Amino acid sequence: MYSFDSLTLKYFFQENKDFIQGAIVQKIQQPSRREIILNIRNLEKSQNKKLYINIDPKYPHICFIDDKTQDLRNIEIPSAPPMFCMQLRKYLSGSKIKDFKQIEYDRILEFYFDYMDEIGSLTRICLTAEFMGKYSNIILYNAQNKEIIGCCHNVSSDKSQIRELYGGIKYIYPPLAEKLDILKISYATFCQFKDIKEISDNFYYLHFALLEKIKKDNKLDFQFLQEVVSLRNPQYICEFWGGENINNAIDKYFSNEIFKQILSSKKTKLKKIVSPEIKKCEKIISQQPDDDKAFRYKRKADTIMANLYTKQNIDFELDDNLSLEENAQKLYTLYKKARTAQEYAKKRVQEAKNGLLYYNSILFDIENSSNYTELNEIETELKTENKKASKTPQINKIIYKGYEIYIGKNNKQNDYLISKIAQNEDLWFHGLNYPSAHIILKVPNNKKEPSGEIIEFCAKLTKDNSKARTGGKASIIMTKRKNLKKPPNTYPGYVTYKNETEIII
Repeated sequence: MYSFDSLTLKYFFQENKDFIQGAIVQKIQQPSRREIILNIRNLEKSQNKKLYINIDPKYPHICFIDDKTQDLRNIEIPSAPPMFCMQLRKYLSGSKIKDFKQIEYDRILEFYFDYMDEIGSLTRICLTAEFMGKYSNIILYNAQNKEIIGCCHNVSSDKSQIRELYGGIKYIYPPLAEKLDILKISYATFCQFKDIKEISDNFYYLHFALLEKIKKDNKLDFQFLQEVVSLRNPQYICEFWGGENINNAIDKYFSNEIFKQILSSKKTKLKKIVSPEIKKCEKIISQQPDDDKAFRYKRKADTIMANLYTKQNIDFELDDNLSLEENAQKLYTLYKKARTAQEYAKKRVQEAKNGLLYYNSILFDIENSSNYTELNEIETELKTENKKASKTPQINKIIYKGYEIYIGKNNKQNDYLISKIAQNEDLWFHGLNYPSAHIILKVPNNKKEPSGEIIEFCAKLTKDNSKARTGGKASIIMTKRKNLKKPPNTYPGYVTYKNETEIII
């Protein structure tokens, strides 16, 4: 993963300074401790944008975001704004951004505002965003006396011996490493540095990952590096980050990285819920009941009753304090208790087997999920168990050769597919004896039976959404919806089937 560097920030500043400077801050939101959203409007351009500032140690960056990338970041606005957000609203809401600067060579942006207090006194306020890995922060301070009003993340002497940040103390810039500016040196000086590591260690703006790409592209020369640092080649930086322009490149790259991290964390969280249940079921199944234990009691009791008067053929110990008949009665009682325990144990084992199938399918659904909605549906299912969920699941639908195909990615979606979407003549596909998505091929009355090509496509789609996707051959079963049955008191997504056809993919 790439780090947000001072050169990218320099390009972002150059690309967006005309829009940001002079814009009005209309709305301020703080989704989390390390995120700020400034809704700003440029009156001259008659345009509104969301300026997103993230100081998470893993993903410090700034960019304008839209609804799509906001969803990828899983941004939710809390009902009660944090204290720092309230401070920002007090000083900045409705204010114009009077000045907008980047600190030379550093990963720091400054937004300057004029604030008029209760007695009509005008004060210059600065909102500073520092993008420095684990030291990233957002600070609001009085630009005239440098006194900090508030910080997104307070830093006390316990956390840093170099630089403290909290309300009431003076704001000072972080120390800047002494390096060279490639725009201010000669070619002869540049030639003293032999490899990209030395260049990265000794020059501002030129970080190692960018230099690796430049070297790979056979462009590692003095003039090209000057061209990149002097902001004359934004296209190359966009190509490095993978976007159409600087803002789009930053937004696209970091929203995807955050999406992957959140998705992975959510999957891990759900797996931690499911894994103990799987182990519990496996433990119960491993403790199979002793089927012969009850009958051993009965055989002994029967032997005693058959030899009640002769006392022959009794080759096992008896309770000397009881008569033969009382010994037999005691054994019959133990037989009945053992039978009851045996039936209960068998029922418990069968429930554990059903539970193991269910939780293994849930585990597969978690691994197979590709967005927050699918994982949220699984989380809801795990919390509510068999209770009916109020929201309609969002099921993925594709069109192939004019036929609608639905893909159930979890048990909530599978139940909805079978009960609400599929009709009697529609075709149902599933992996044979292993977890997979439920695939429904709609077969409308006015259409002919689907061709072998369409059937094969659905079977391949089933394999691609199953535990067998990485293997060789896989068995897929297909049957009509009318051949499915959901037994009562079973887990969500569980069905029985008949009249199936097996397809080898």
